[in-house]
Amino acid sequence: MSPSRIWVAVGLGGAFGTGLRAAISLMALNLMPQGVYFATLLANCLGAALIGYLSTRPLSAWAKGFWMAGFCGGFTTFSMFSLEIVLLLNQAASWALAYASISLVLWLLSVWGGWRLGQA
Repeated sequence: MSPSRIWVAVGLGGAFGTGLRAAISLMALNLMPQGVYFATLLANCLGAALIGYLSTRPLSAWAKGFWMAGFCGGFTTFSMFSLEIVLLLNQAASWALAYASISLVLWLLSVWGGWRLGQA
């Protein structure tokens, strides 16, 4: 498969993943004022679980580009998480540390859970 087709797959997957990520963020913000933190945690856990699962599947190069690099890459976000840590540091260092710690543990559990599900 040509690299240009894979780039298109990554771009399309990224567009869908980013759109869904934005929808989750907007919904969370409408439900609660601090919802952006929950939305980031949820998106990153779901994305981690999905990429863990997908890593066990026999996917074509196009499907890997679309789902793993594109969709999961666009859906999850380390940059937003990093900003949230900085914002929480301005409020209370203990909240920032707790959020970072809980996030990391949940992401690792999510990717492991998705991977185990794919192995079953």
